Amino acid sequence: MQKVNLMLSKREQEILRLIAKGYSSKMMSEELQITQLTVQTHRRNMLRKMNMNNSMELISWAFRAGVLASK
Repeated sequence: MQKVNLMLSKREQEILRLIAKGYSSKMMSEELQITQLTVQTHRRNMLRKMNMNNSMELISWAFRAGVLASK
């Protein structure tokens, strides 16, 4: 988890948690008071940093790696 914290910004980690909760980009932008374009930029940056192709891969990895806790 320590390594992930260094790779993903705090905002990207927030976006990751919201993606896992099923939030749309619009919902995230409203929740975080940022534009939808900014949300999309954070998503794109996370995928690039983690070398993944889509949000489902990212979320699946995050649960397996313990970055996100399943409830």
